[in-house]
Amino acid sequence: MRFHCLQHLPDEGPGHAADWLAAHGCTLTYTKLFEPNPEFPALADFDGLLILGGAMSVHDEENLPWMRPEKAFIREALRAGKITLAICLGAQLVAEALGGEVRPNHAPEIGFWTVRFSVKSLEHPLLRGWPEKAAVLHWHLDTFTVPPGAIRVGMSAATATQGFVWGDGVIGLQFHPEMTVPMVEKLMAFEGHEHAEEQEFVQTAAQIRAKMKSVWKGRKLLETLLENLVAVHESEIASFNGNLTP
Repeated sequence: MRFHCLQHLPDEGPGHAADWLAAHGCTLTYTKLFEPNPEFPALADFDGLLILGGAMSVHDEENLPWMRPEKAFIREALRAGKITLAICLGAQLVAEALGGEVRPNHAPEIGFWTVRFSVKSLEHPLLRGWPEKAAVLHWHLDTFTVPPGAIRVGMSAATATQGFVWGDGVIGLQFHPEMTVPMVEKLMAFEGHEHAEEQEFVQTAAQIRAKMKSVWKGRKLLETLLENLVAVHESEIASFNGNLTP
């Protein structure tokens, strides 16, 4: 299966997702939006879209010349029925494209916090094999409403909408299951978090490091999700081939 990745910052790469895709024979190409003159592939050149996070807002179009073309590309991919996994900023971009609202959360959510997954979402094929709850990494100031026709994935104490599934093959997650330990360290350095004070839903750098083993819980969720996404793609191919006339 051919995945294409929209990457917004140099240090916020696909992490565990890249490892899993390579191990399972999937290809991964990139549009690196932080580089000059980023280009987007033709829709025929990929099967699945991976949209990553970033420090910017979906409302930063005036300051980021690549954001409007990226939003247009995402809308085209969704209309074409491309399987999509979107994380943090990526989930906010997809939520907006599907008619949801992106706005500031009532409080920042930073660190490892527990998400309770909704019963309805766990019945969806993409989330088959997920537990009822998991402590995962969060790093966001904004949130989004569930797009029309989508199913809420779950919630945390700080954030009412921790993700959504839309149709058979589109999922957006507000939290970060893709991040490795080195990526979390780079994120804390980038954000100047080393001396940040504890808040209601913000952990200090020391608290985050003490909970770093939870990165592996996120990885397990991600690996199960990618397996389910690939299965959806393979079933679509099988269905298409079965409908071909000799």
